[in-house]
Amino acid sequence: MASIIEMPELVLDKIIEFSDLKAVLTLRQVCRDFRNFIDDLKDSKLPDSKFKQIEIISDKDEKKITFDFVGPDDSFYHFEYSETNNSRSFNGKITNMANLNIVDVAIQDLELILKFQKSNLQRLYFHLDDFQLQTESSIHTLPIKLSNMFNAFGRKIKTRELSIKTYHQSQVTPFLPIADLEALKIIDLYSLEDDMEIEIDEIVKIEQWKKAKEMNCDFHVVNLKVEDICHFSRYRVQSNTISARDLDFLKKAITSSLKFEYSWLAVNIFNVNEEIFNLWGPAYLSGSSSLWYFRIKDSEENILVIDIQQVYNHIYFDVIETRNVPNRAIVHDYNEN
Repeated sequence: MASIIEMPELVLDKIIEFSDLKAVLTLRQVCRDFRNFIDDLKDSKLPDSKFKQIEIISDKDEKKITFDFVGPDDSFYHFEYSETNNSRSFNGKITNMANLNIVDVAIQDLELILKFQKSNLQRLYFHLDDFQLQTESSIHTLPIKLSNMFNAFGRKIKTRELSIKTYHQSQVTPFLPIADLEALKIIDLYSLEDDMEIEIDEIVKIEQWKKAKEMNCDFHVVNLKVEDICHFSRYRVQSNTISARDLDFLKKAITSSLKFEYSWLAVNIFNVNEEIFNLWGPAYLSGSSSLWYFRIKDSEENILVIDIQQVYNHIYFDVIETRNVPNRAIVHDYNEN
């Protein structure tokens, strides 16, 4: 009797086409011939995994790597790679990797699974807890090997949101460029330690930064230039300080745009009240807030409100409707100068 692998290639193509990801991965483990046939297939002939979220996590304390893939129906694929046991676990099934490098195994698995992702992700999340790992562990090589894999992958990852949680900015710049420019809308940069600082001189040069619509950063940005964030329709950022000139620049940029929605700035030091009053005139006071209202260009209904809460050193920019402006507040006309 002929082996199934001896079937015409067209028949095998159809079997793969009408299978889901789990079935293809299972088939790939049947024998070497199936594995080679599947690995040699063009991406276009593979089924769409339709994942909506992928999480890539390294854990320096446990010395392990985990990949979590969430499907549209909340189906869940969990891969775990343990350096301690030199093993791979897939949805609870454990395989010993003998003398193989566990990071290399993880990278190969990820590259294979990404070939099945045709539709857009809602979120791609990196949690890189390995920057301070001692070099005797191979897991500290994960970021650079991931970056190399994505660069060689041949296509960008179509994800609406790209989130990176790490100890250091050196693990941010390699991963922003992997996102497809058309699909990417949101960039999240999260710190694994409180009060950690980041310099964004190089980050702001990356096209994905320039094209994204929303940005959230809980690192303390030490060299913030407001010119590098004013294109976002929504942003959240922390900085050591901000000048009256920078605040006025943001006010002018926002009132000239119909795309802006909301922003939050937190600063460690804020002592520019007198300069702000000279630029914008008296504020409308409400509790701990000093509020200013400005008309937006070419809009009859929308008003920019700037809320400075000096008690907390928080500054909010928001767009409200004219009817929500307090009766005694002054609404400044649009001024492009």
